[in-house]
Amino acid sequence: MTTAALRNKIESQIVSVSNHDINKTLRLLTRYAWIGTGLLFICYSYFVGAITFSVIKQEAIQQTTKSLISSMSIQEQTYLQSQEALNQDYAATLGLVQSNAIAFATAKPAFALNVGQ
Repeated sequence: MTTAALRNKIESQIVSVSNHDINKTLRLLTRYAWIGTGLLFICYSYFVGAITFSVIKQEAIQQTTKSLISSMSIQEQTYLQSQEALNQDYAATLGLVQSNAIAFATAKPAFALNVGQ
């Protein structure tokens, strides 16, 4: 074999090896790119779903709060109307009588020793 033939054979082997390595590397990069894309899509879907369910839950809480405030307002109106109807005549119909003296209890200061300190 001549030097030129040997050189051509070595160069063709190097080209085929380097092409094989490039193709293998490109296949590997493509596979990782698809796996990464799939993982990113799964993460995107999870976060969009989480945000959607959070918004729905928040709106349900707001509706519940509005209905509770409305119910509380109705109860306050009922209480105020009932309070206006309470007077001495109504109490007398229930058998209650007005007391003569009003007495209040007050707390007196106590003498104590703090022995433990």
